[in-house]
Amino acid sequence: MWHIVSDSCCDLYSLEGGEGIVDFATIPFSIRIGDREYIDDESISVEEMLTANENHSEMAQTACPAPGQWREKFEPEGPVLAFTISGALSGSYNSACIAKQMLLEDEPDKQIAIIDSKATGPEVAMLIMKARDLILEGRTIGEIETALNREADRIHTVFALASYHNLIKSGRVNRLIGLIAGHLGFWGIGIGSDEGEINIRGKARGDKSMIRFLVEEIRKVGTAGKEILISHCMNEKCAQALQQQLEETFNGIRVILMRTRGLDSFYAERRGLIVGF
Repeated sequence: MWHIVSDSCCDLYSLEGGEGIVDFATIPFSIRIGDREYIDDESISVEEMLTANENHSEMAQTACPAPGQWREKFEPEGPVLAFTISGALSGSYNSACIAKQMLLEDEPDKQIAIIDSKATGPEVAMLIMKARDLILEGRTIGEIETALNREADRIHTVFALASYHNLIKSGRVNRLIGLIAGHLGFWGIGIGSDEGEINIRGKARGDKSMIRFLVEEIRKVGTAGKEILISHCMNEKCAQALQQQLEETFNGIRVILMRTRGLDSFYAERRGLIVGF
């Protein structure tokens, strides 16, 4: 049995396909807002977490999975493929690497490959789906690791933010400017850099302008394959509108919609969109 493991940045709870051959599991981040801790598993209330964050004046803290949590998922018999949020944004990748070294000291023949996605959300989900397909093709773990690292360099992320609470609290956006922008309906458009960092690209006023901006950004870069994944934070309406525009713009593209789990909801904030392509 192969084991695919990811931290909760992937926005997936389960993985279809490969039953009996591939096992899938996730390890949750935690989000601390004031004296309340939210665990990013199936039981989290995204609405409650977002409301608490919006009403809290200080910057919330996120914590990545500990090495012991990763090791527990690495221990079952069979090769392991592990995926983490960008190492530039979190210590999750380093934590997984520590767990790998700990386990190899006891089981030197254990096969473990850890992929730094250099991204979050839908891009990580795309890599996980690619890993499943390669496993089903009968590839070796070395071949799969090489292919996934190459794929991580080809896939890109673009996002749209309708809320600026976290940017204001982190000092990246002036409080008054952020509040005015949100009140006037300005979206902040950003990209994930090749190094896995988040950069604000521009702004668009209104949903239609935001969708046009995103489609144009994707057109400039080009799609890496025949699928585009959209994670949305409580904003199915805009996600569906973007899906329709993408399918009309790019011939033969399949667009998949997902809901953000807790961590990506915290990053994207209410109504935010994250697109992997």
